[in-house]
Amino acid sequence: MAISSMLVPVSLDPRDDKVLDYVCGLSVQSVRHVIVATAVDASGMEAPVVAAELDRARERLVEESAVLKTCSMEYEVRVVTGTPTDALLALAQQADIDVICCGTEGKSVVDALFSGSISEKLFSSGKIRTMTVRFDLLDAAESPRAMASNFAKKLVVPTDFSASSTRAWLSAIARPSEALGELHAIHVLADGASGADKREAEVMLDGLLDMAREHDVEAFAEIRVGDPAQVVLDYLDEIQATGVITGQHGRHRLMRQVMLGGLSLRLLREAPCPVVVQP
Repeated sequence: MAISSMLVPVSLDPRDDKVLDYVCGLSVQSVRHVIVATAVDASGMEAPVVAAELDRARERLVEESAVLKTCSMEYEVRVVTGTPTDALLALAQQADIDVICCGTEGKSVVDALFSGSISEKLFSSGKIRTMTVRFDLLDAAESPRAMASNFAKKLVVPTDFSASSTRAWLSAIARPSEALGELHAIHVLADGASGADKREAEVMLDGLLDMAREHDVEAFAEIRVGDPAQVVLDYLDEIQATGVITGQHGRHRLMRQVMLGGLSLRLLREAPCPVVVQP
């Protein structure tokens, strides 16, 4: 469950500088190898033009990635061809990547990964974790690198007790001890949930807390009632969360509403901290 290798798609846009500075801080989170990649859509181009475009893209990619020389991690650059989403996801699978990390919001290749039907394709693959950090958060941060290194200092895991959300919890526990501070599990009951539902949720949360204690992790559990996405967003603000890991999808018999599906997309757009989506 630990993160060792990471793919960072970039669009060769000036905003990528802050994304790569952010990635530098992830060495604290156990990231050891980074592939920085961009995609060139060569459809309709003649071979000499394609070669020239690839050379230009590689030169810019090498220059843009130079900041990673200051990090305690290995990195390489890749230029791939084809439809950006398909080409970058194929690279992630071929290179056995643990997580894709990118900035979001804006009109770039990177944002295409997480919009409309493309985001559904990414989620439905069920194979690759994603870490996203919004550009407005990067712009507001005094140090993107510090934001990344502090990702797990106050880490929230929404749970509906499905397999996906349990994997998210285990992924949180697997963080390096020096990077992990407080771990918070939050379960959201539907309006009108019974006392029996609440008691069962308490038992399930106790099980998650026991897992954390076995790894000497300081952990807390919370039960709230309402719309899952809004409740989780409010909780992130309330405790000033530094990061969130959510399952990709899931539905436990306790839930009268699907918690994780819409929650993941809502967090990508609105969470006040970086977000990891765990398949």
